[in-house]
Amino acid sequence: MDEPEVALRTSLWGARLERAAAARRGQPVAAIDERLGALEAALADRRRPPSVARALASRLGLSPVDVELLWCVVAVAIDPVAQRAADELTRGRARRGVPVALFAEVAGLDARAVEALATSLARGHALVRSRLVEQVEGEVPAAAALAPTPRLLAHLVGDDTPAPPLRRVVVPPAQRASYLFDLAQAETLAAMAELLAPGSRVLVVLEGPERSGRTTATAFAAGRPVLVLDRSRRHGSPADDLAALERELVLGDAVPLLRDLAVEHGPAADSFAAVSAMIDATPGPVVATSAVGAVDFHVTRPVVRLRWTVPDTAVRRALWARTLGDAIPEDPRALDEVAVRYRLGAGGIAHAVASAQATRRPPRRPRLELTELVAGVRHNIAEGIAGLASRVDVTQGWDDLVLADDTREQIRALISRVRHAHRVLEDWGYRGKLARGTGVAALLSGPPGTGKTMVAGLVARELDLELYQVDLSQVVSKWIGETEKQLARIFDAAEAGHALLLFDEADALFGQRTTETKQAVDRYANLEVNFLLQRIEAFGGITILTTNLDAAIDRALRRRLAAHIVFATPDEDERAELWRRLTATGSAPVDDELDCGELSRAFPQMTGANIRNAALAAAFLAASEGSASISQGHLLRAGRAEYRSMGHILAERPGLR
Repeated sequence: MDEPEVALRTSLWGARLERAAAARRGQPVAAIDERLGALEAALADRRRPPSVARALASRLGLSPVDVELLWCVVAVAIDPVAQRAADELTRGRARRGVPVALFAEVAGLDARAVEALATSLARGHALVRSRLVEQVEGEVPAAAALAPTPRLLAHLVGDDTPAPPLRRVVVPPAQRASYLFDLAQAETLAAMAELLAPGSRVLVVLEGPERSGRTTATAFAAGRPVLVLDRSRRHGSPADDLAALERELVLGDAVPLLRDLAVEHGPAADSFAAVSAMIDATPGPVVATSAVGAVDFHVTRPVVRLRWTVPDTAVRRALWARTLGDAIPEDPRALDEVAVRYRLGAGGIAHAVASAQATRRPPRRPRLELTELVAGVRHNIAEGIAGLASRVDVTQGWDDLVLADDTREQIRALISRVRHAHRVLEDWGYRGKLARGTGVAALLSGPPGTGKTMVAGLVARELDLELYQVDLSQVVSKWIGETEKQLARIFDAAEAGHALLLFDEADALFGQRTTETKQAVDRYANLEVNFLLQRIEAFGGITILTTNLDAAIDRALRRRLAAHIVFATPDEDERAELWRRLTATGSAPVDDELDCGELSRAFPQMTGANIRNAALAAAFLAASEGSASISQGHLLRAGRAEYRSMGHILAERPGLR
């Protein structure tokens, strides 16, 4: 609506209130009547398109009296003349809101109209129910006072900016041709366009990873604005945020999109029930996005689930090129690298480029490099799995690792499988032979301290990947379905950022399912393992699981593994080599006369982790005694202490100084 009409309408009500105040004082009103006539004539002569207020009246089913009530309330809020007159007529009460009795008096309502308005207020007037007008006082309708919300005032002067946490997404018709989608996405868009037609009463659940373009796809398919409510960016209480969404839907034609809602448990369950009620009450179509499949919204309207996938490699490359613009790397292979490596949608690519540009050195260099693009992606991985997995910095090298030759060969084969995946799966066409995902899952099993976690870190560094270790204490939840939701977040973020996921002590999550479900907890434990097995199979990234209890891992996981590498306790020669490597640092004053063979024979049950602990303890012994070097005696004493901590007893040996 244009501002002149707002000015005319509020001035008209200002003059009406001013006339009532003058009449109450017994003053002449002829001049005010003349001004009223001019304002009414100006409104009658307007030849403009239907106003926002009339559109609002149509959507809410407002009567002519309701429309006048709306303008009276707005006028007292923004027009100085109306404010002064209303304050005079109500002895200052109108500063909080317009009393209904005052409106009825000034509007000249007859008894029947007053009764109808009071009944409407008692039952929940459309203006109050839509959160456009607030009832600020008076439980009895006749004593009620009404005030406009700031959002209504902004809307009447043409401001369509929604209140937080809502945001409006629009795909301009002139730009539709520039949007990029692959074949699978185009099919989903065609289905959505039919489902989101005006008048439809369907709930479309769009399932897919975060930042893959789901919101943009909804706006593209709907052909009209989309109002996004993202509960992860909470502004107020759940009830307040839902109220803001309902108000915006009244103010304009838009498709509501509930972003990444999931079933809540405990005290938050009531807010999810309110979401379901709001979905059912919304007259048009509703869209909900979910990164976790099979969320049940408990609604009565029809539900249609559609899958939104990350764009294929060719579209991803085009998205990188378009987003980078003039900052595109000089090396043409850089775009191919990031497009193949990172399964990101338009949103994820935009975030990665923004992060890369913010951190480039020097800042004014026009073009970005591949390393900066990779860093931009990695900056956003942590955001997706914050609190659920922690990044592990790898400080060891391959020289610190002592393994049997066949174990090393298996590790090299695992690295090769990841490194040459694109050539084998894409160029040679083997992707079509795979049932689901193209990722790599490996199980590293063996006794504690044999190097399983260390190997996971070395594999990540060899492949230039970030290593994220899953924090089981944060992932596993007592609430049904919550563990699966957290795991889905981890897998989606890791897949998009091409990170290596490490599940240490994996038997805690991937334990054997039981066929005897005597208690409800058994059934839900089986469901968690089922979800994990399916997610591992569909995962397009790299997962490494470590365990000390090989037999405890579910058998169904084994057929999903690209490799199962067994780490054995080191033999005598391997232990001697571990003593040599873990004692030497390049700068530590180690005695030249060390007998690592004796150390290996003295402590036959030690693994690499135990030897590392003993070597470090020996260094502290030497430092505390002021010794010029770390001697054989220091290592034997530290080894005996470590051996005792392992639960082994050795006979005392003299001369260990």
